[in-house]
Amino acid sequence: MARSAVVPIRMTTEERERLKEAAKPFSLSLSEFVRRAALKRRMPVAAVAEVNRETYAQLCRIGNNLNQLVRAVNEGRIAQVDPKMLAELRTVVKEVGLQTLGASDDSEAD
Repeated sequence: MARSAVVPIRMTTEERERLKEAAKPFSLSLSEFVRRAALKRRMPVAAVAEVNRETYAQLCRIGNNLNQLVRAVNEGRIAQVDPKMLAELRTVVKEVGLQTLGASDDSEAD
């Protein structure tokens, strides 16, 4: 559906710039951002910064290595590592990774 109605509004230059900045993380135009906000429509998921993606990927690799190490301990191939400490470390790595992506792990509610 083509949009043809125009709703002129007045705002300060500062207000306009604040709205433009608020729209950036969602990769929306100012018009689309204001329209969605005014109509209480869902905003798209904000883009994850590349540095966070890389950090998350590294944390996944660490988690995978820890998982392999725990498996080796459980199979008796390695006896020098404390499995409880490794399991706790793996949980922390997962939590940090999810926080990096702006997500949360709902399975670990207090």
